[in-house]
Parts: sequence; structure tokens; C-alpha cells
Amino acid sequence: MSDVSLDAATFFKRAGKIFSAWEKPADDEAELKDLTALQVLMGEPSDESATYTKTSSLQTWLLGYEFPSTLMLFTRSPNKVTFVCSSSKAKILRQLEGKGDVEIDIRVRGKDEASAQVIPDLVLSLGDGTVGTLPKDKPQGKLVDEWNQAVTSSKAGLHSLDMANVVSGLLSEKDGEEMRQMILSSRLTSTAMIHYFKPKMESVVDRGTKVPHSTFTAMIEEKIGNDEKGADMKLWNKNAQLGEVDFTSTEWVYSPIIQSGGKYDLRVSAVSDEGNLKPGVILASLGLRYKSYCSAMARTFMINPHRDQEKNYSTLLAAREEAIKLLKAGAVVKDVYNAVTAFVQGKSSTLGDAFVKNIGFATGIEFRDSNFLLGPKNGKTLKENMTVILSLGFAELPHPKKQGQSYSLLLTDTVKIGQEVSTVLTDGCTKLKDVVMELDEEEEEEVKPKAPKKPEAKTNGKSPAKARAPVAVGGRSISSKTRGAKREQVEQTTAEKIKTNQDRLHKQRHDDGLKKWAQGGAGKGGGENKVVKRYESYRREEQLPRAVEDRRVHVDEQRSTVILPIYGYAVPFHISTIKNVTKTEEAEHIVLRINFQSPGQIAGKKEDMPFEDPDATFIRSASFRSEDQRHMLKVYDAITALKKAATKRDAERKEMADVIEQEKLIEIKGRHPYVLKNVFPRPAPEGKKSDGNLEIHTNGIRFRPDGPGSKIDVLFSNVKHLFFQPSEKELIVIIHFHLKAPIMLGKKKTSDVQFYREVTDMSFDETGGKKRRARYGDEDEIEQEQEDRRRRQELDKNFSDFARRIEQAAQSQQYELEVDMPFRELGFSGVPHRSNVLLLPTTNCLVHLSEYPFTVVTLGEVEIVHLERVAFGLKNFDMVFVLNDFKKPPIHINSIPVAHLDNVKEWLDSCDVPLSEGPVNLSWNAIMKTVNEDPYQFYEDGGWTFLTGGDESGESESEEGSEFEADSEVFEESSGSDESGSDFDEGDDSDESGSFEDDESGEDWDELERKAKKSDEKHHAGGGGDSSDDGRKKKKGGRR
Repeated sequence: MSDVSLDAATFFKRAGKIFSAWEKPADDEAELKDLTALQVLMGEPSDESATYTKTSSLQTWLLGYEFPSTLMLFTRSPNKVTFVCSSSKAKILRQLEGKGDVEIDIRVRGKDEASAQVIPDLVLSLGDGTVGTLPKDKPQGKLVDEWNQAVTSSKAGLHSLDMANVVSGLLSEKDGEEMRQMILSSRLTSTAMIHYFKPKMESVVDRGTKVPHSTFTAMIEEKIGNDEKGADMKLWNKNAQLGEVDFTSTEWVYSPIIQSGGKYDLRVSAVSDEGNLKPGVILASLGLRYKSYCSAMARTFMINPHRDQEKNYSTLLAAREEAIKLLKAGAVVKDVYNAVTAFVQGKSSTLGDAFVKNIGFATGIEFRDSNFLLGPKNGKTLKENMTVILSLGFAELPHPKKQGQSYSLLLTDTVKIGQEVSTVLTDGCTKLKDVVMELDEEEEEEVKPKAPKKPEAKTNGKSPAKARAPVAVGGRSISSKTRGAKREQVEQTTAEKIKTNQDRLHKQRHDDGLKKWAQGGAGKGGGENKVVKRYESYRREEQLPRAVEDRRVHVDEQRSTVILPIYGYAVPFHISTIKNVTKTEEAEHIVLRINFQSPGQIAGKKEDMPFEDPDATFIRSASFRSEDQRHMLKVYDAITALKKAATKRDAERKEMADVIEQEKLIEIKGRHPYVLKNVFPRPAPEGKKSDGNLEIHTNGIRFRPDGPGSKIDVLFSNVKHLFFQPSEKELIVIIHFHLKAPIMLGKKKTSDVQFYREVTDMSFDETGGKKRRARYGDEDEIEQEQEDRRRRQELDKNFSDFARRIEQAAQSQQYELEVDMPFRELGFSGVPHRSNVLLLPTTNCLVHLSEYPFTVVTLGEVEIVHLERVAFGLKNFDMVFVLNDFKKPPIHINSIPVAHLDNVKEWLDSCDVPLSEGPVNLSWNAIMKTVNEDPYQFYEDGGWTFLTGGDESGESESEEGSEFEADSEVFEESSGSDESGSDFDEGDDSDESGSFEDDESGEDWDELERKAKKSDEKHHAGGGGDSSDDGRKKKKGGRR
């Protein structure tokens, strides 16, 4: 405690307040009148003693710290404070000597004989007087025993008087500094309730996750930090009013209390049990202490409440408003309680009987002042700048839905008493709309019948669509009784199978879109988020370079500015105001034309640059003609280079805008972490392939390279998807993390981090060994294959087990993370970037993880999927994923073989993703620009129906029976009409011309197919026809 510094000014100010009350006691301080001395005796610290006592509160109020085994004795004539303590504490207390108008007497209590007489001499000096004490605190220790023995053995008749009421009154009124700490404490409490507990509770209930009350309590307690990790600043930064908070001076008044499931206790001494958080009525109570000052807040949340419950909560809210009106300086406590009770009784006698027995207590350094309860027996008067905990509630009300069960309601706040109006310091989250959460029970019932199908596909490794098809066909075969009906079933197309579900999905998307954008301005204009950037090249004229004195065009690269001579003045233009520069060389002259950014230009995609006042007068361009060709060419090159550099900087800044800096990884303590050895990261941080170990820690995973490379940390809070891909038909086995927000690996931004191991890195070659020479034949090759297969299985098992451990570690920290595996049998080839790769569906995504760059499409974020170039005769089609976030560009996967078309449709339909198709490629930049300008109007005008409006003809053409009978001229007409039928297909001439070339080649192929089909039907030789088709296809390919 050698570094402890006491605030002498605060001590003497507050000690003076005690002596002033002693000199002229008020009505509630009458006990001071005949008092000889006021004793404040703190014993030795003990775990059994109460956390908050009047003695510790008074010491903290005066000195800022608690001093165990210390006696403070206040006496008058003259005003004097005597300290009896150890030598180490005496050194600290001597900071008070000679700094105020109150005499300070410090007496050291040691082990020598002289020190043994300190307490008896002090008792003897008090004579036959009366000493004010705090007996309810029940101090213990050697100092206490010495005092009691000295009083007992003293011949003087020393009397004691309980001063708890007087101390309570002294501590109740807060000065300016105390009130600042109370406000900060209250803001911390309300921030934890509003910005953490409420959204976290809603997420847990919405997902149906089983989280025990005690676990939830521990999660909340971690937010202010502990010895192992700091405070969660991501949470506290959400409240801008908090400012600079010293979290080392922050602690919980009591462990957060969370109650649900029909068992409720409205007392502050309640504890969270081991039961799981359940929907219904949920009570949450939080209390924080900041720099010794306490605050508390409790709220009631209701999930799918009954009307009676909402009505009772509204009554409680009205009672709270009534109590806040009555709580003001001069009001008598019991009158306030009786008035609030009468208000509730007037609303309902049932609620009146269930109303709490007191409505709170005074608070401050001591959390619950038992001498100042807000109850029917307290005749004390409220004073300005007091702070109280106002706690209103109804206990054990009969549940309107569940007979034999009860529920409770609770509202608690920290309130500052004012002269006319009181102020709620923990306001927020009280209105009915803030505490009621409605879960759509009908949707849950609709989803339940479908639930067995999707897990069945996941466990068996089969497509959900494939699992559905037999059920659908089987269902119809039972109802169909004629041969013709069965034949129609077989000829039923994929489009007809999925039509009912797709109609429902499209209608649901349209209704959801109208509901989402009904508020209007949330997504309007697309340009509301654009900010007018201000640039300042020079603050003063003296900052201009000297070269401008030559009155020539000058480029100041340091300030990114071009200085132009206009009417004899040097006029600076920041490079961001310049669009481009052109040069025209004449016989002996050169003309430099500088074009500026201005509204109304036809500039394509970049035309939407924001301007502060688009109606102002703008300079479109400035031309300069000079004979000094060398200088003008130098200026031209400098401006071009400067513009390129500025454009590059803006692109990099925009690229890095969504990159986050992750929280600190908390390494696991007490045991070694689970490790996966000899894995390689991708992308590599330094661009070099290096192996290392992957470790699971408390809140994330860490990759430790074996060499000098940098570590890679991935936190569970930033993981969106976790994939495990086995080595089946692959050369590597993979654990892949798809992140919510991108991070920096080295100098690269990435949203995916992968750890893999090559399955061939453990194989070895025995070609030149003795073993090879001793044996010949295929035995060694068979043995090698068996060994390779065994090692593949071992690697798959190790990686799978490690992925499951990651899942368990994340779920233990309450992160909803599950391992997802690709379904290889549902895979199809396509081009998501530049190369043709195998794309694999998973339960929630479409992925390609084997090669870089990776592809991960989350189906839950997809608004609609549009299939392009779906037309008779074409060999490939394209797939476009339009995302829910219209600001993000659609994801394109091109050149998917048409043989996978039906499988893709069935898979998307089984995942409840609406889809559409069309014969041409659309201009998605123009489409998304139209959508973003006014999303609500877009849905009002029909939404995505323009994609599905022309599908009927396309579906009829793709039906069996008419597929090979369509004439080539018919296809040319349909493709030509589709080309002009869309409003968004401008600028795609290259794609359209390419599709027509494919159409013409496909036309010849149709004729060959038709001939082959007739030949097959005639000779009943389907197999031979297929081989001849293959031969023709190869021949035709060679001709091309």
C-alpha cells in the first residue's frame, strides 16, 4: 500500500460535514446531540463478514480506501480525528497531517509494551461519556477485542449508542464527484442490459439453444474483464456516453440474476440456478459498482406473452411512472409507498395483493442501506441528490396459459432524487415493445414436417432433392390407379415437381421484401451513404511552392495538387477534382486539356460521384497551349501518374474498409491445448508454404508455424462457417474457416482461412530398396495401395475429430458453430472465378475448397437464384446468386454442364431457395442499380417476377416428347424475342453473340440426334446408338 495516495481535500471536506451535523443536528440526527465521541472500528477482513457495511462505507467515503484493523475516533472541542492502526497504515495516514482545520492524531499500535497502553489510554480519555458505534457491523479481530476489554475493565461508565441512522443520513446525500461516479456506474449497468443481455437472450431463445442460467451469468460477468482478459470494449463502445472508464475499478455488486421457467425470486439476494433459459417470462437483474458506487437495474422480458400478462406489465409500468413522480425532495418515504400501493390496488386487487412489500432502498457506497428502505414504516424524508434503487414487482401471479403455474414481473432502476423531478439513471428497455418478443409458432409448425428430410440427406450423404423425389413419386403412385396416370408420372418434368414449392417461395420472398422495405427510406436512393469528401491542398498562400511564380502549370506531388495559372493567379486543384488529362500535339505547340469532375457528365458507372451543391457552376475543363513541349509533356506525365496513384489509394482504402482487427486470443490455461500437427495454412501469411501446428484455445484457434513465420489467430466470434472436407478423390484433407468479416494475413485481405495436409506427404518409394529387389510382381503395389488407403482414413479421422473439438469449444463459449461437410455426390463443375472447378453443396452452402481462390456461397443470404442461358441446344448454363444485401454484387458461376440442370434445380428447391431461368445473360449491374434506388418500389412493381414471367414457354420446350421435335427456326425466333424482352440486357452483346453461335452449332446436332433416335427406335439398339453419338460428337468437335 506504499503507493496509496489520499485525497486530503476530500477527507477534510467530508469530515467537516460530520462535525457540522454534530454541532447543529437536524431532526434525523438528534442522536448526535449528547454524543461524546463517534467510533468507526473496522476489524480484520473475513469472508464471512458482510460485503457492504456502514463502517467500510464510511471509511471509503472519507479516505477513498478501506483500512482493516483500524480505529477512527471523532471527538469535539477541538474537532479531532484519532487513528489507531499499524505502522504501515500510519505512514499512509500521515499524508493528512497539517492539511486541514481538523486535528489529526495518529497512534501506532505495535507489539511493544508502550503500544499496549494505546487503547486503554484512549478509552480512559473519554470518561463517562457516550460513544456512537455501529454494532450491526459486528467487527472481529485483535483490535476489536482490545477495545472491548479496555471498555469493560475501565472504571469509567462509558455508554454506547447505535449511530447507524446518522451515518445513513450522512452518506445518502451525494456531492458532485459522487454523483458523477453514480451516473457512470448506472450507464455501465444499463449498457450491459440493453446492448448485451437483451440481444443475447433473444438470440438464444430464437435459436432454441440450451443455455443454463448460471452459464449465462458467467458470460455476463466476463464482460467487465478479469485477471485473465480485459473488458469487452466492443460492448462498452456501443455507449458513447461512457467515455473513459477505468475497468480495474469496476466490479459486480452481485452476480447477475437470470430467472425463467416459472421459478422467480424478486429479492436482490436471489441467485441464478442451473436450469436452462426458457421462453415465457424472463427476469434479469444486473448490478455494477464503479469506484465504490453501486447501481442496479432489472427488467422483465416476455416471449409470446398472453394479453393478461401484457396488461399486468403495463400496470407495473404505470406504477413505475407514478412512483418516479412522487420521489422528490421533501417527500416522506412511507407516503410514497402507500400512494404507489393504492395506485396498484385501484387497478386490480389481485395485483395489489401480489405487490412487493417495499419498493426499494437508498444506495451509494453501501449497496442496500437497511436503515433507509422505501417501505410503509419509514417516516424519513427524501433529500435532494440522494440516490435510491426503485424496485417494483408483482410476485407469483397465476399463469393465464398454464394452470398451476405462476409468473412474476419486476422493474428495477437507479433513481436520483431531485428538488422537483427525479431522474432515472438506468432508463431504457422499459416499453412494452422493447420487452416483448414474438416467435412465429406457425412457421415452426410448417418447418417440422420437412425437418426429417434434410438431416436424412446429411447423414446419408445424399441430396435432399434425391431424398424427396421418391417420396413425391411414391405418394402419387398410390393415388394413381391407371396406366396412363403412371406414364404421366414418369414423364413429369423437374419444373413441374418443384413448381408448387417455388410458387410458395417466390410469393414469400415478395411479401418479405414488401414488409422489409415498407418503411421507405432505409434503402432508397443508393446514394444516401455517399459522403461529400472535402480536400484542402493549402491553408495559406505562403504554402504554395515557389515554382508558381513562373506562371506555368505546376504539379505538387507532395500535396497531390495541380496548380494552374488562371488570369495571372496560381489556382490549386486537388487531384481528386480532376477526371483526366489529354494532350494534342500540333506543329510547334502542344495543347493540354484538363477535364474536371462535374455532375451531369456521361461517365458510365462512375457518374454517381456526390457533390455538395450539384446546382452550382462547375468548370468542365481547362486547356493550355504552349510551345514548351518538354514542360507540357512532363506535366502530362506527372498528372497522369498522380491520378493513378490517387485512384489506387482510394481503391485500397475501399478494399480494406471491411477488414476488422480481431479481439485478443485467450490462451487456454491449466492444460495443453488440443493440437493438430503438421498442417499448412492457406493463404500463407508470408506467401511461402510453411507447416506448423493448429491449437484450440479458449475463444479461438491459433496456428503456430514451425519456422520463423507469423502466427494466425481465428476467433470463434468471427467464424461464420466451419467446413471439414475429407480426402475422398482429393489430394488433401481440409479444415476450412469462412469468416464473418475479413482479416489481414500478412499484407493480404482474406475472408477464408484454410488448414490442410497432403495425403501423399507420408507415402514413400521403395523402388530402389532391397525390398523391391527381393520381391517382384504386384504384391508391393497392392500393399502400398492398402497402406495409402489406411493413412487416408487415419488423416480423415484426425481432421474430423479435430473439427468436432473446435465445434465443441465454440459451443462452450455460446457460439453457434457446427461442422459442415460437402456432399460429393451432388457436385457439379462450373467456373466461379477463372478456372473450371468442382462445386460441392453442403447443408447450408455451396463451396469449392480444394483450390485457391475459394468459393463459399451461404444459401441463407441468397434472395433468388437465376439460371441464365437455359435454352434448347446449349451445352452449358450459368447460375447467378442474388444476395439479400443488395449492396453486394451478385455471385456468378458460369459454364455449368446442362446435364446437371435438373439436379441443380432440385437441390436449390430442397433448400427452399427461389429460382428462375432465362435464355440470355442479363446486365446485373443495371438490375441491382435499379433495385437499390428504391427497393420498396421495386417490390411494388412486381419484384423478381420479371425473371419468372417468361418461364412457361421455356418449361414447355424442355418437356420430354417435344424436346427433339423443335425446329431450329423456332429456337432462333424464341431466342431473338428473349433478347429484346428484358430491360436489363443492354451491353451484353458479346455474351449474346456467343450464345447465337452455340445455337447454330446446336441446330446441326439436333438433326443428328433426331436421326439417331429414329435409328434406335427402328433397330431397338440403344447402346449402339449411344456409341455412334459419341463418335459423331468427337468428329463434330474436331471440325470446329
